[in-house]
Amino acid sequence: MIKVLIVDDDSISRTSIKTLIDWNKHGFEICGEAANGENGLETIKEQHPHIVITDMSMPVMNGVEFIDYLNKNYPNIKVIALSGYDQYDYVRQSMKKGAVDYILKHTLNAEALLNVLKTACDLIRNERMENDNRNKMEKALKESISEMKQKFIRELVSGGFDDIGEVKQKISDLGLSIDMSNLIVVAVELDNFHHLKEKLTTKGIKKIISSFMEISTEILNDMGNAFITNIEEEKFAMLFTPGNLRSCSEMHNNVFASINRIKECIKRYLNITACFSISSTIVSIMDVHKYYVEAEKNLKNKFFKGKDSIFQENIVTNKRKEILTLDMNDEKTIIEALKFANREKLQECIKNIFNPVILNEMSQASIGIICVELINIVNRIARESGINIKDIYSDGEIPYEEMKKYETINEVRDWILSVYERVLKFIEISEISSDYSEPTRKAISFIHKNYSSNISLNDAAEEIGVNSSYLSRIFKKDCGIGFNEYLNHIRVEHAKWFIENRDFKLKDITKRVGFNSYTYFFTVFKEFIGITPQEYEDIVVKKVK
Repeated sequence: MIKVLIVDDDSISRTSIKTLIDWNKHGFEICGEAANGENGLETIKEQHPHIVITDMSMPVMNGVEFIDYLNKNYPNIKVIALSGYDQYDYVRQSMKKGAVDYILKHTLNAEALLNVLKTACDLIRNERMENDNRNKMEKALKESISEMKQKFIRELVSGGFDDIGEVKQKISDLGLSIDMSNLIVVAVELDNFHHLKEKLTTKGIKKIISSFMEISTEILNDMGNAFITNIEEEKFAMLFTPGNLRSCSEMHNNVFASINRIKECIKRYLNITACFSISSTIVSIMDVHKYYVEAEKNLKNKFFKGKDSIFQENIVTNKRKEILTLDMNDEKTIIEALKFANREKLQECIKNIFNPVILNEMSQASIGIICVELINIVNRIARESGINIKDIYSDGEIPYEEMKKYETINEVRDWILSVYERVLKFIEISEISSDYSEPTRKAISFIHKNYSSNISLNDAAEEIGVNSSYLSRIFKKDCGIGFNEYLNHIRVEHAKWFIENRDFKLKDITKRVGFNSYTYFFTVFKEFIGITPQEYEDIVVKKVK
């Protein structure tokens, strides 16, 4: 709606104007009325009209004075002047002062009013279009200049310049406040970027990157002469120049203050963290690339020092060995702990394996070898225990690739521990007594290997090579329960583990543990546990919270 204000000292005249047309029908809204110019100004401050229809002959502040004031202070408001037939001088002055048109009161009718309102609306519309186009052009120009500045910083950091004269010319052309010496470059890397790419769409990733750039740019602009550019995906470079700062220590303080503000803001608004590596002071601008490469190398300290960190100088690590393999005694201890389901001993052993790795900051090659050997032990024990290796890992998880996803040594260690915990859980479920007869032990092994399939007593008997009636009798004698009851017990125990780990939905678990019917799964689960799978899941969720 176009808002219209009527200013006239004659109330009858104001009423006549208000009732002359259906304002809303034609896209207008009477936002107020006033008896003189001064009162009109008060209403303008409150209502912000687009059009003012004003009489010329009024007390306190006449039409000419009123229009003159609006022209100087509210140039966007379109003014339509009203005057009598004998007030031509008023009309002439109103047009000089900025009125878009006028109407003689004795000729005022609906058609004349709509025509003059249309003239005012056309002016408003054209001005809006011009402003929109101007704003778009200004925005495009700013974005273009911003991109050119970022491109220059990116080329500078990447070592794209050989001639200092070219660098000086670029700085001048782009209007950058960059000193030629005493600079600091910061290499930046977003944490957990691999997991972000798994969770978010391409559009979502671009949004994260652009939001990080916007937040960083705003903070760097506040702090002084500093610039940021996106090198590739999760990697960024910041260039700090001294500007008015008088000393290197003052400049480093400014860099730390900027980085800490960025760290705080991205946590609060983007729910992400990043690592920052600060170079030492750069003597010449032509050495920015060399110092950036060193700063980027220092980001690898994240693997041992952790995420959401700031690194300032290269830490020389005291590596015990370049290539390290798993000690045979450690392997024996792990196998023994798994065999006898000694959880505490198992966890202690694995942590003891990783402690010197963390303390001495071993090479990535050494860590990779250790992890591969630990995974090989898991897979070997799983096969020997009749455990389906696919059940140890999440859907589609390839262990040798999975461990490469983690960005810190603590994450790698915790993932290894979680894999061993899964195997231990399956071993606890699948313990077979040595007192059982050979057919029973083979039948139990058959159940543990095939519980997720649609198996029966006849299938087990055929696999073992005995009569099904004989197997049924000997199995119940050894175990105290029948084949099907034992099978359901194993399926329920596995279902409990899947629920506790919260990796799957109940319907997926039903099929994963061998039940064809969702309803039957609920019935059997309640018979063994006393509550339904849903109730069990609710208890697990509450414990986690």
